[in-house]
Amino acid sequence: MRASPFPSIAFFSKSLDPFPQIYYTGFWDWGVRLQAHGIHDCVFGIVRIFILHPLCLILCLMPNLFQDLALLESRGLVRTTLEREQPIVRFKHALTREATYNSMLHARRAELHRAAAQTLAELHAQPDLEMVLTIAEHWQRGNEDARALGTILPYAQNLIYTGRSISLTALLARLERENLNETQQRDLDIALADAHAARGEYEPARVLYANILPHANTLDVRARVLHGLGVAHYHLGEFARAIEYHEASLALAKEQNTPGRQAQAFSGLGAGYRGLGELERAEEFFKQSRDLSKAIGDPSIQANSEYNLAVLAHDRGQYADSIAAANSALSLFEEMQNIAYAASALQVLGACYFGLGDLDRAGSYYERAVQTSLKGNDYLFAMFGFLNLGELALTQGKLDKSTFYYRETLKHLETVKNDRILSYAELGLAQIAFEQKQFDAANSHATIAFEIAKRLDLRGQVENALRLLDQISAAQPKQISSS
Repeated sequence: MRASPFPSIAFFSKSLDPFPQIYYTGFWDWGVRLQAHGIHDCVFGIVRIFILHPLCLILCLMPNLFQDLALLESRGLVRTTLEREQPIVRFKHALTREATYNSMLHARRAELHRAAAQTLAELHAQPDLEMVLTIAEHWQRGNEDARALGTILPYAQNLIYTGRSISLTALLARLERENLNETQQRDLDIALADAHAARGEYEPARVLYANILPHANTLDVRARVLHGLGVAHYHLGEFARAIEYHEASLALAKEQNTPGRQAQAFSGLGAGYRGLGELERAEEFFKQSRDLSKAIGDPSIQANSEYNLAVLAHDRGQYADSIAAANSALSLFEEMQNIAYAASALQVLGACYFGLGDLDRAGSYYERAVQTSLKGNDYLFAMFGFLNLGELALTQGKLDKSTFYYRETLKHLETVKNDRILSYAELGLAQIAFEQKQFDAANSHATIAFEIAKRLDLRGQVENALRLLDQISAAQPKQISSS
């Protein structure tokens, strides 16, 4: 019943640590008077103001800065702390902060956001991912959507696979398309599609990729979009279509002589054939992907290939080989700070020990996977962990604990929609209800699981649901009709 995740492949480049700065968190404008708090003529001699996020800023080159801050602190408006040997000044009350920000004209706010974005970009030539989001948000709030997009794009994959896909999607969705040219609109759609796919939202991702394809006017972009379509169709259970897209992507990659794209396509083909049950062909493609990625020194594709081989070995019951490959993938993912895929490797390790009957060890890996995912706000992979913990508790006869894990899965499905996961959770709840002799509830849950699995063509899941429905029917008391 286990729903082992099979993530799509994406490029991943490691970002560097930020250049340390002094931050003053609060929101001030030239000439702001806080009359409500008894400061009638507190006008700062601000030379430049740089906003860090919508409600905080960095103040630089300010005459009498510390005297002014001391005055504000004495009036109970701000507080100063020392963090990492840097002075931090914050508003004490959110209401004061909001009032100060809202007192500004919209044009002035936009001007300050642009100044903040420009200065922070100059200060952070190699920004960390949080600073990337900060700078991009300033450009967006400063009505510079094209510059916001340009800031995001080089880091989009890093943001996705370090658990920031929700923040990324929200920021991209706020960009006004009319402020972007045709190429920028295409790049925005690709980034959005990638973010949806990373969150397990494969249908919206598929729609976006399909809409982009006619406008993919270079071979490289077309190969990338075809790969995205292959990944989306794979996760939607349309394995033959996935193979077609990956074959088309591979052909373009060979035409361009881009080995990285070829390695991606090989892995996608392996996934497709694994979905069709052709495990030998799948292994052949996964090994081609691994060997090529090693040759070109691409650790992200190599790690994904090792993960794929681990999943394949698990499918075959070759647990020792699966554990070795999963540990190799885990080391590479952790080195790259790739939260989502590190969690997926932990899931495979848990599944292997589950298959070996070492349930305590399996549970420890599933717990690590869930905690890793939740720490990075990656709810898709957290749900896979909850599913596996639910199955583990059910196997141990801990029905209340199993119910808790399946309910946690359903709770997170409110944030990230995924019908495949829903089917597994419903079937788990059906099994629990059956064990508790709650046959009506068991029938309801199993029917939902069956209908979803049938629609998604999850053949094994369909068989499991039908088997349980037959057991429910046989166990229910027969009604005797009176003549």
